[in-house]
Amino acid sequence: MDEAGQDEFLGEDLRVNTDLMIGPSSRPTTDPVLAQRLIESLDLFDDTHSRGSMPHEDEAAPEVQRLEHKLDLLLHLVAESLHPERPDPVAVTISGHGIVLPAGTLPEDCDRVEVYLSRLLPQPCVFGVETPTTRGGQQLTRWVGVDGPLGEAIGRWIFRLHRRDIAEKRQKVDGSRK
Repeated sequence: MDEAGQDEFLGEDLRVNTDLMIGPSSRPTTDPVLAQRLIESLDLFDDTHSRGSMPHEDEAAPEVQRLEHKLDLLLHLVAESLHPERPDPVAVTISGHGIVLPAGTLPEDCDRVEVYLSRLLPQPCVFGVETPTTRGGQQLTRWVGVDGPLGEAIGRWIFRLHRRDIAEKRQKVDGSRK
């Protein structure tokens, strides 16, 4: 699908291509205040930043690293026990207005999706969506009921994903120069 077709669903806001665990949901939508808090707390569960890269590492740093690894393991075990059948990650394009997924990811009558914001966070956010539209090999849908503070939190999350994507690309370029 071309950019113009995606603009119709995603708006002209910032968008990012990423892999997300996302799928249809029969659960009620997540309370907007809880969803906003989960999104704003993602840095606590962010598994992409390097552990132990403290500005002033001291002799306690190995102990802190060990504690962080234990916490990561505990979160992983809790996540697996609570929701062992999470959806597989799929390549998506996401914006504050909606999402583009591979065709067939959602049923035609889908009105809610659960999005796992982090592989370590066992609680998905369930968002309302418009009935998906399929074009070519893609499904497109818009968010429903994600305005106000929740919409702003989603926008900040997308910005962080975008920033992380740029940083990863820079690391690959810097790594290939060495």
